[in-house]
Amino acid sequence: MLLNGPPSAGKSTLAEAVQRVAERPIFHRSLDHFLSGLPPNWREQDRSLFEKVMTGYVHSLAALVHAGCDVVAEAVIIPERLNLYRTALADVPVLLVGVRCALAVAKAREEARTDRPHLELDVPWFETVHQVPYDAEVDTTDDPLPEALAALVVPLFDEPPQSRAFGRL
Repeated sequence: MLLNGPPSAGKSTLAEAVQRVAERPIFHRSLDHFLSGLPPNWREQDRSLFEKVMTGYVHSLAALVHAGCDVVAEAVIIPERLNLYRTALADVPVLLVGVRCALAVAKAREEARTDRPHLELDVPWFETVHQVPYDAEVDTTDDPLPEALAALVVPLFDEPPQSRAFGRL
């Protein structure tokens, strides 16, 4: 399951709730987990590391599925990265869930974050990230209970749609 949306939309919170709600183990990873493995000053040293880690992250998701893991992962599928996701995940079943949030709310959440440098969110890809089809969508703007949103998407693991949105990317 890929939770797709802009930074600070609530993907991590939803992924953790999916783990709590599911009746079986579900592995959770995000790009932030992978980036935290780099030295603290990597952004100043070598910006090309981001693309390398991004590529490794997306390919690792397919490897986990091939190993037999159920996975909930976070994605920011912007048009220039669409081919990376298509290629890396071409031969695994993907459930694509849109995680939406109003820009003002995402900006406030981003400002409150302490786990990474703050990102500029008032950019075109805040909306273009959602120019893909979804199997399900949730909106975290009004801070609904994460478990309530998770309860909406967890059943997709056992009863996926016949035609998955990822196949239409």
